[in-house]
Amino acid sequence: MIAFPVVAFVVSLACALLVAADGVRRPKPDKVAWAIAFGLFAVAAGAEVAGSLAGWNVPLVRLYYLTGATLVVGFLGLGQLYLLFGRKIAGVAPGAALLVTALAATFVLEAPVDQAMLASDGWRALDRGPALVALAVSINVLGTLVVVGGALWSAWTFWRRGMFRRRMIGCLLIALGSLVVASGGSLTRLGSPQYLYVAMATGVALIFAGYLQARRPDAAVKPASGIDSITETALSMRAPRSNSAVRPARSVVALHGGRALRPETPAPDPGIELIAGWIATRDGAAISLLCAEWSVPSDPMPVLARSDARRVWALRLRLPDETHAAFDALPVPVRRQLATLADDVLLAAEAGGPTRAAG
Repeated sequence: MIAFPVVAFVVSLACALLVAADGVRRPKPDKVAWAIAFGLFAVAAGAEVAGSLAGWNVPLVRLYYLTGATLVVGFLGLGQLYLLFGRKIAGVAPGAALLVTALAATFVLEAPVDQAMLASDGWRALDRGPALVALAVSINVLGTLVVVGGALWSAWTFWRRGMFRRRMIGCLLIALGSLVVASGGSLTRLGSPQYLYVAMATGVALIFAGYLQARRPDAAVKPASGIDSITETALSMRAPRSNSAVRPARSVVALHGGRALRPETPAPDPGIELIAGWIATRDGAAISLLCAEWSVPSDPMPVLARSDARRVWALRLRLPDETHAAFDALPVPVRRQLATLADDVLLAAEAGGPTRAAG
């Protein structure tokens, strides 16, 4: 049965390295948590391989139980919580994770190991007292509920909104893989330890496949005409509402009838200058507060609806080129707020909306 721990080790290590590399390129706390989780999976599977090949010893038993049986699912759940709630848990999540990790390490290090059982029972020679069992079960049950529930909720959201099909499939695979891993732990506690690494290898592979699927970009939509459909939509949303109200801006070169149309040089737009100044000098949290002061509250939805995506892209086209990188790095809810502010407040005022005095 050593083949399954080896598969679990290889897949877990590959996933940990991939998620860590993604986190280095674009740091996010959910990626840190998931990289740690898959690293713990790899350590636990490696301990099982080492114990099976060279024999179990006390440090190997403690290492296996702490990483594989106690902490790994909790860090998966922590990553899912970051995906769902982001900044709302940023103040408490790291401290809570450190506290639980320290508590679990203390219980595992203090648990006695029956030396006589090491050769025959491996990590099961660890005498798991009521406190350690309660902690391990709580972490695994709550972590599994968070991962599965969060992944299913995200998949349902994508399906309901008709968007991000590949991410939806990825979320479903992650939920299925988490359930398979949890079933392995349940079978072990019910007296069927031989199925533990069959379930772990299969479950980790499914989670890895789900992560790969979710990170793949969805297929681009084909242009309906000579002008890219997204650009055409963005420009049409910026069409003048009166002769003097809106200053049209085009930041792309469109193809029409085989000829390149040179972009127009826009006149300064006070609203766009205001937003560009915020992006250049403030972080996402400060920009969100400013938008709320301008009657545009935050919507915590972590993805953009189709209409929101068009508005965000249209705003990006109007922003100065030097602000694009900072704008793209803002959280999704903040970009949604800025697009709403530009469309429903600033642009409406320029076009002679309710905030403009009648002349």
